[in-house]
Parts: sequence; structure tokens; C-alpha cells
Amino acid sequence: MLFLTCFVPYAGAKQVLPEKITTNTITITAQKTGELCKNYFYCSNGEKCSTEQVVREYYKNNGYQVMRAEYSFWKGVFVLVFLDELYPQTLNTKSENKLFDIENKNVTSEELNQKLNLIKKSNLQNFINTQIAKHEQGSYIRWLDEWEIEGYQNPTEYFKSPIVQEFLAKIDNKTFCKILQHTIKDYDRNPVGSPDYIVWNNKEMIFVEVKRMNETLKPEQIEWGEFLIKNKIPYKVLRVLPK
Repeated sequence: MLFLTCFVPYAGAKQVLPEKITTNTITITAQKTGELCKNYFYCSNGEKCSTEQVVREYYKNNGYQVMRAEYSFWKGVFVLVFLDELYPQTLNTKSENKLFDIENKNVTSEELNQKLNLIKKSNLQNFINTQIAKHEQGSYIRWLDEWEIEGYQNPTEYFKSPIVQEFLAKIDNKTFCKILQHTIKDYDRNPVGSPDYIVWNNKEMIFVEVKRMNETLKPEQIEWGEFLIKNKIPYKVLRVLPK
């Protein structure tokens, strides 16, 4: 039996956040519906929508491109970047057998960082697309082939989408590599807590964590925010308040 759990903002004592996180928090408002979960707010067209949809609409209306980019996105990017090091047994081995989804646990942080040094001056879009093609000639990898993301049948198809391709052309190599280095160092290659969205226009790119009014940030989300701020990577917590 499948149980669906809806998490709502904690209405008790307000969470005390680091000053840097607080000063990088902005708020917007939306009319609430009186319902919970994905129908908590109304979007501007009058339809019921989620907190995330309100934020997506807010940035789009202000001329930004908006891309979903939380944990599963960065995990997939990580696997693509280090495909040769983490999954050498899958390359040029076409099979749907899930036994091929075995990560090389012997690869070291030093080896992964050496690979990053090689791509710091590369064309990121071309590099990622080459890695995608290499993967598609090989075998199944759960992090790239298993679940639907943003309407695409799996992460690999999402990475080929116009929005991700534009992101790869837009993000600078320095920022891209810093994020992957952070993942190598702190999360055993699991980017838990990374912000919900990345938004950009012709002037800036911002990493955005989405929360309702009194919703708490998890420790991993706080740590990611502090990392981004420390490295001068634009970051915001955007809270949606009910009107």
C-alpha cells in the first residue's frame, strides 16, 4: 500500500537562521486557497498551484529563465562528468541489466579533482553532450536512466532539453567546478540540500531555495546556502507568504 505524506510548514517557534542566510532572503505574496500541498496557492491565472509554481511564475514574469536543479539534477550532472571514473564497466556495454549500475567505490577524491582540472577550460556544453552520447552507447545507470524529471522520461533526456542546454552554455566553468568540488568534499558525491531552482537572465544567474512563510530550512540546505554565499555565487531563499 502506498501512503502519500504532505509536509506543511511548522507553525511553532520561528527558525533562527545564520545572518548570511537571512540577509539573502526575499519574500513575495500569493493568494492562498485554503488547501494543502500542491494546491496551497493561486497562480496569477487563477489556477491552484504549488509554492514552487508561484516562484517559477514570479521569475518568468521578471524575465528570467527558470530551471529545476535540486538534488537529482546535480547528482546526474556529477555522474555524467565522472562517468569514466565512476562507471567504467558500463561504457560500450549495451544492456538493460541493472547489475551494471555499480559505482566504482575505489575512485578517490584526488582522481575526481584531477578530472575537474581537465574540464575547467573546456566548453561545458560540448563536454556534457559528449558524455551523454558516451553513456547512451553503453549500459543502464540508475542516476541517468531511471526516473522522470520535469516531464522528461529520465535525467539523460532532461539534460538534452533546451533549458538545460541553455544553462550549460550560460554557467561559467569556475562556478560549475566549485559546485562539483563541494559535492566531492562534503556529501560523498551526494548533493543533498542543493537549491530548488537556478534562474538567469542576461545579467545574472541565481541559485534559489523555495520556502513558504515559516517553513524551516534543513541543515543541508543551510550548509549549501552558506557555501554559495561564501563563494560569491548568487543565492536567495525566496519565501512565499499568503495574502
